Amino acid sequence: MHSDTASPKPLAVVVLAAGEGKRLKSRHPKPVQRLCGRPLIDHVLDAISGLDPARTVVVVGVGKEEVIAASSRPGVEFAVQERQFGTGDAAKAGVGPLGDFAGDILVTCADTPLVTTETLAALRDLHARQGAGATVLTAIFDDPTGYGRIVRAESGLVQAIIEHKDASDEVRAIREINAGIYCFDAETLSRYLALLKPDNEQAEYYLTDVIGLCVRDGVPVAALTAPSAGEVIGINNRVQLAEAERIARDRTRTRVMLEGATLIDPASTFIDAGVTVGRDSVIWPGAMIFGDSVIGEECEIGPHAYIKDASIGDGTVVRQASVVTDSIIGKRCQIGPFSHIRNDSRTETGVRIGSYTEVVRTHIGEGTKALHFTYLGDAEVGRGVNVGAGTITCNYDGRRKHKTVIGDDCFIGSDAVIVAPAQIGDRAYVGAGTVVTAPVPAGSLAVGRARQSIHEGWADARRERDGI
Repeated sequence: MHSDTASPKPLAVVVLAAGEGKRLKSRHPKPVQRLCGRPLIDHVLDAISGLDPARTVVVVGVGKEEVIAASSRPGVEFAVQERQFGTGDAAKAGVGPLGDFAGDILVTCADTPLVTTETLAALRDLHARQGAGATVLTAIFDDPTGYGRIVRAESGLVQAIIEHKDASDEVRAIREINAGIYCFDAETLSRYLALLKPDNEQAEYYLTDVIGLCVRDGVPVAALTAPSAGEVIGINNRVQLAEAERIARDRTRTRVMLEGATLIDPASTFIDAGVTVGRDSVIWPGAMIFGDSVIGEECEIGPHAYIKDASIGDGTVVRQASVVTDSIIGKRCQIGPFSHIRNDSRTETGVRIGSYTEVVRTHIGEGTKALHFTYLGDAEVGRGVNVGAGTITCNYDGRRKHKTVIGDDCFIGSDAVIVAPAQIGDRAYVGAGTVVTAPVPAGSLAVGRARQSIHEGWADARRERDGI
């Protein structure tokens, strides 16, 4: 049945995602545990999508609502494994919706999130070239304890998969293990799933038994060795999750650097898988960039900056220990140090937000500056505004939030208190220490503070009285 020219058949994919993952000791099912900022199953579905399958079925069970929510994307179908009776039973649940699908079926697992599209494509291609009924993905482990061993015939085809507990000393010496990912001829898989029996201590149906049945009947079983053992790490506990996290983050940092960004100290930089970083940007040690953040070109992200689900425009500097979340920062802005921008805020080109300034649900116009100890909440701030140190918008009356609107080219003096709802017209000045409680017309000056009075000699008299 060997062929060097056979083309892959139409492909369906079944993702086994019904397990509970008890050893993770979590309230949430295993497939939704997060790896490099995204659910485990999201990584698996991304790898699968590169194969352009005709059908994708995710088998859900424990915590199915959470798994479905994490897996929902165009082209993904769901099948329910009502009771968890093993991988064979789960595969049967996943194959059911495919009906009389003619082609190949890739079976993979939600808890093997590091396998790449390239490896899955190579598995499928080998399956076609060998004309196999089944093809197994394997890996070489330095310590294969606990894993099923791959026993090959002289031809290279799989002769058996023997579980560790059942293996002789000679078989245990084999370092090639079963990764639990398979490509099957659809008709072959359906036929042998129907023959599975729960003849084991757990009274479960094992997908590996399909391989044994194929070998028994002379159906060729091929095997592809993954390029690295790290690709097929399974997640069964928090220790394995941490190891997978390390590998996934290394991959992401490598991708970012190869795309043209500089990481001063990659090992101390945390970047989620969904992040993109533009060319010639520099990221300093301790920076954390999470979610679906986008960093533009020629940006500088300072030490210990925290950026999540944010867009940073070209040429912008985010200085040390600043936080930017769920917001959009324009081009050539300067943020920080120690500033906090959050909750759907937006800055236009050339904005400067300085130390210990907080911005929330606020739009800031081009070239505006708020450099020190300022709070701008629920505000619309125009172009070319100077916001003095210590200024705050009082946006909350104890029950509701209210909006402040500051026009273009305004000057807001230090320690101004703007009580919302408030309207300050274009080109207006607000004197230092003023409490704004009424609209300020365009081009006017608002001053609202007590007149200074001088009591000559008062301080010296007090010192004499107190003996200091």
